Amino acid sequence: MTQQASPVKLHYCPESERLLEAFGETVQELTILNEQQFIAILNGEDDFTRFDLLIHMATEKKQQAKYEYLHHVEKHGC
Repeated sequence: MTQQASPVKLHYCPESERLLEAFGETVQELTILNEQQFIAILNGEDDFTRFDLLIHMATEKKQQAKYEYLHHVEKHGC
């Protein structure tokens, strides 16, 4: 039997929490696009590369959100 770790609930300032939530949303968006592309490949779709630009744009958005969060934490220590 495997045991899953319980998520640790940390306390963040409202801005830090907002930025972390925004980062999480971008991670989810990117994951969905990767999954959709993978499914297209599994289904033998010839145009599976149609996801490449969307994945690139989602990756850039995720990086931006990550660095906004990290910058806030570094600047404010929260």
